[in-house]
Amino acid sequence: FIWVLGKQTWNEMFEELKQFKAKHGHVDVPRRYAENQKLGNWVMNQRQAYRKYKAGFVQSYSGMCEERINHLESIGFIWTRKYAKSSIQETITYALI
Repeated sequence: FIWVLGKQTWNEMFEELKQFKAKHGHVDVPRRYAENQKLGNWVMNQRQAYRKYKAGFVQSYSGMCEERINHLESIGFIWTRKYAKSSIQETITYALI
């Protein structure tokens, strides 16, 4: 099953997230990740969609479903950030990598 997300499928973004994990050892992509800002925004959108889904919004509105949740959790996705980083620190950290 392929999920369509505009021009790029959800599955393609998920694959990009797996590549990020292979490189960095985690899936907590900063929103302003200079190397792939689209991926940072996508990760943020997954967290927002999850919150909507858990609040009772249907998949067509939230964009989230149990299958996507399971896929993301299978690679260690964390639905809330454990700590708040400043945007400046995120930008510096990932610009140096």
